[in-house]
Amino acid sequence: MTDFDKNIPEMERIVGYTFNDKSLLRQAFTRSSYCNEAPSGIKLQSNEVLEFFGDSALSLGIVTFLISEKTARYTYGVRTELKEGDFSNIRSKLSDKKNLAENVKRLGLEKYLLLGEGDEKLGIRREISVMEDLFESIIGAIYIDSDFSVNAVMKSVGLMLDITHYLNSETPAPIQSYKNALQEWCQNKKRRLPTPRYEKLEESGPDHNKTYTCACFIGDTVMGVGNGKNLKLAESAAAEAALKKVTELENH
Repeated sequence: MTDFDKNIPEMERIVGYTFNDKSLLRQAFTRSSYCNEAPSGIKLQSNEVLEFFGDSALSLGIVTFLISEKTARYTYGVRTELKEGDFSNIRSKLSDKKNLAENVKRLGLEKYLLLGEGDEKLGIRREISVMEDLFESIIGAIYIDSDFSVNAVMKSVGLMLDITHYLNSETPAPIQSYKNALQEWCQNKKRRLPTPRYEKLEESGPDHNKTYTCACFIGDTVMGVGNGKNLKLAESAAAEAALKKVTELENH
């Protein structure tokens, strides 16, 4: 039994799911560098594909959790005190790469990652992108192992992101759309600046794991640049950078 196998019960406890196929859990924690350094004849699979599946399953899990917690069925359909934009902002905040990475670190899951010696020496174990990938890979593995059970994903997502505490906290992290916040800042009566616009600068990476880079313009000036796994996330990151820059400039 390997050290990883010995830790499987603890990992399952942390993520709130017991795997039928333990190899899926192992794959979720396996970086490509570890596969590349495997002995000849052993064809291991990295967590890259699981990460791709998990990206969408994560969104589904969050939405399902929000439906369960923040809506109710009644005579005319579904009733909720939140608006569509509120749900969108909550989902964006919870699935933000920094939030996913912070929760992986909080849960101590990154210590179980299987890395190649090169990556280990570089100390990438706690890089934000690496921990984000791990979170999504775990969710992808759960989705597949549970025969595509949304309830299983919802349970683990709710636990790993501590969504109930987030929603019920008296001082929750601010929920906002950076694009909306920036637009409101520009349209303030004392500024009357042009509406921010966004332009894709670059897309890179394989089809299953692309990264997009977008710029945020105010007038003809680039005020922020951001990256994301899709254009929407890249634009949001660019808006966040732009909002930080314009507020700093205004305060100096």
